[in-house]
Order: sequence, then C-alpha cells, then structure tokens
Amino acid sequence: MALEFWRKCRQQAAQKWSLLAAQLLSVRARVFFWYLLLLSGFLLLSLPIMLKLVADDINTRVQKDLREDIKLFQDLLRDDAEVKSRLGITETSIDYPDTPIDLIELFNLYLARRVPEDDTFLIGIIGEDFYRSSPEALPKEISASSKLIRKLSQTNVLMTGLDPYPNSVTGDILYKVLPIQNSNREILGRFIVVHAVAGEQQEALSSLNIVFLTLLGVFALSILVSAAIAGRVLSPLKTILAVSRDINESNLTKRIPISTKGELADLAQSINSMMDRLERAFRDQRQFLNDAGHELRTPITIIQGHLELLDTSTLPPEDQETMALVLDELGRMGRMVQDLSLLAKSERPDFLRLESIDLKSFTSEVFQRMISLTAEPRQWQFEATVQGQFIGDRQRLIQALLNLAQNAVQHTQLDDLIGFGAQTTAQSLCFWVQDTGEGIRAEDQIRIFERFEQGHQRTRNREGSGLGLSIVQTIAKAHGGRITVESEPDHGAKFVMTLPLKSKSVRFA
Repeated sequence: MALEFWRKCRQQAAQKWSLLAAQLLSVRARVFFWYLLLLSGFLLLSLPIMLKLVADDINTRVQKDLREDIKLFQDLLRDDAEVKSRLGITETSIDYPDTPIDLIELFNLYLARRVPEDDTFLIGIIGEDFYRSSPEALPKEISASSKLIRKLSQTNVLMTGLDPYPNSVTGDILYKVLPIQNSNREILGRFIVVHAVAGEQQEALSSLNIVFLTLLGVFALSILVSAAIAGRVLSPLKTILAVSRDINESNLTKRIPISTKGELADLAQSINSMMDRLERAFRDQRQFLNDAGHELRTPITIIQGHLELLDTSTLPPEDQETMALVLDELGRMGRMVQDLSLLAKSERPDFLRLESIDLKSFTSEVFQRMISLTAEPRQWQFEATVQGQFIGDRQRLIQALLNLAQNAVQHTQLDDLIGFGAQTTAQSLCFWVQDTGEGIRAEDQIRIFERFEQGHQRTRNREGSGLGLSIVQTIAKAHGGRITVESEPDHGAKFVMTLPLKSKSVRFA
C-alpha cells in the first residue's frame, strides 16, 4: 500500500505545483499590472493638477503685479518720496490733480517714467476717453476702441476683474481699475492696469511639456526597473518550482535552497519539511512492503509445496475440489506478492536493465509467448513489421506485453480475435494489443491503470489481482513512454504502449 500512498501523494503534490506555477505567473502579472496601472493613473492625474497649479500661480502673481502698479500710482498721487525716487522724479513736487489738465500732466509723467512688465499695459483715461498707454502699441482686445476699454472707462469704483479671451493672442486679460477723483469728488479719469496672460501661459506650457516628457521617460524607465525587480523578488518561487519538478518517486532527497527571508523563506521551509515527512513515510512504507513481501513469499511457497506433495487421489471428491481451490488461491497470492515486489522495485534507479533489442525477433518471440498463454482457442493475429534495434529492458517489455495479452484473454470468449502489432514513427515505437471482447466502459478507462482497480466485467475473473495494467503503465513510464486504451462496450479494446525513440536508442535496418 506504500505505492498507492505515494501515487496519491504525488498526484496531490503535482496539483499543488501546477497551482503554484499558475499563481507565480498570475502574481507577477498582477504585481506588474497594478504597478503599471497606478503609475499611469498618477501620471495622468498629475497633468491636470500641474496645469491647475500653474494657472493659479500665474493668476496670483499677475494679481500681485496689478496691485503693485495701482499702489505705486496711488503713492505717487500722495507725493511719496520713495516712489518718486524709484521713478527718478527728484525735483518735481506732485500735487493731487484737481482738473483734467493736472491728471494729464500726471499721466504723462508717470507713463513716461514707469516701464511695465512684459504683457502688462498701463492706460490713462481722461474723463471717459482714452488718453495714453504704456506701451503705446496695444493689442486689439484692449485698444482704445475695444469693448473692454470702453466698459472700464465708465467704472466709478476700484475694481478687479478678468475678461476671458481663450482664442486670442492675449489670452485671458486680468485688469484693475482705479477711478481718480478731485477734491470735489468728481471723477477726473481712470488709471487702468491690464495684463495679458497668454505669454506666461505659453512659457508655463513649454515648461510643463518638458516636465511631462521627463516624466514619460521616468515612467518608461520605472516600468523596466519594476519588471526586473518583480522578476528578482519572485525568483525564489522560480527556484521552488525548478526544484519541485526534479522531485519524483525515485528521488525524494532534493530540497529547496533557502537564500532569502520572510514569507518566501517560510514557504520554502514548509515545503522542505513536507518533503522530509514524505520521504520518511515513503521509505518506511516501502521497507514495510519489501519486508512483508519477503515474509509472505516464504510461507506461501512452503504451504504450496507441502500441499502439492499430498496424495489427493485418496481424498473424497469434495476434498479434492477444496485442495484445488486452495492451491489456486495460493498461486494467486504468490503472483500478487510478486507483482507488489515488482512495483516496489520500479521506484529504484536500477529497475531497468537496458540492452539492445532486435525488434523483428523480439516481436516474433513475444507473439509466440502470447499464443501459449491459454489452451482455449482464440483467433491470434500478428501485425508487426518493424525492424531495427531499440535500447530497452527486454524482460520488462516482454512482461508488459504479456500482461496486455493476458488481460485480452481474460476479457474475451472462445474464438474471439486477439491481435498483436508494432510499428515505428519518426519519434516513437508503438506496441498494441487489441481484441474483440466485451470492451471497457468510458468511466473505467482511466482507473483500470490504477493499482487494485478492475473494470466492470459481465463475469468477474478471480484470477486478476488488479495489478497487471498498473505494471504495464509502470514499465512504459520507466522507458519514458505511456500506455493508452481505445475501447467501447461490446466492441473490444485496443491497448497501445508508446515508447519514445532517441537517436542513440534505435537504428533502422
């Protein structure tokens, strides 16, 4: 039962390794995908945020400049010495304007001395009429005849505002209007400061374009680096998979090297501990199987030998039938013990004894042995035409093919057809045994290769131990091949054993 235990453990382990491999790919893909998604989202989100911050900064800075120009003109009206020094006015005393002529002189003095910032325009209004500007060349959006200037020329309170021109050369226009009153509170005119933000916006966009291109470069570089880092972070999982693929029933000694810390190290340690337990359990059960087989074989042989020496001719017919039944069961038990011992040896490296096999003589010999398996008449058919040499274990292959033939005999009736054949392809050597017997149900075609499993039979054959086809599969796998079956109920069955050909294993005559 150690072999059955190992088979189930191996199936469960194979499922876990396959799941782990799928998870490795999905983990790496998911980590990379989410990193790419988050980084792309941050990059796309940063663009409107940067645009908004730059626009707000431009607006704040322009508003500050407008206030500064208005305050500078107001201080000049108050004859502020610091402002006069800043404007280079040292000898003239500034009197608060009381007439339009006074305001004209003040505009002439101030606009001649004050050099505005780029895209800033200083405009003097006398009454409600445009008088002078600095610089003198104005865009049409703020020219003397423009709608905006005409509206601002009628403003009677200190006002700040924005006039949007998104499709013009100037862009949005920020302005600040200072009405100038005389001592009688009559409005003599207006001082207007206007700023067109298109130039600054263009400079900001050019800078943002450079920043964005830089971010794109950083983004591409980070993708490459993240891919490399993801591979490095998940490399211990690759090591786990690589080592696990090398672990099989004949080699349970390999362990996963632990070269890291954290969860992956804990995972590797857990798998190594599991393999230690499996190796111990398998070793103990295999030893038990070997010991039990040896201990059972001796008493079975002794009992069978003594019973065969007894003279049964003097016994009553009932006792003779009982004696024949006992000998038959002892023979079946002996064959079962022998089969179990063979399956136990199949996991050892020296299970196969390879030699060069002449395929033509080999197939003929196997067919002659098949015919002698039963004295009951069957229609035997030989279809092997292969020639050449094949490297394999001659005795094991004969045993496997005879097991297939014995299985065909047990599931056919008198005069049914049993065929044996062989052929080669470019990659493989195929042996097959087919019959016209009762066939195998679809649900039984997989489990019949498991140990102690037998397909549904109309007449149960007590001679079978349920190990014959399992032995065939073991021998085929030991040669790197496989065993398959094609069958339908009432239409017979065809078992095909396919063995791979290697350049050093076969040469054709």
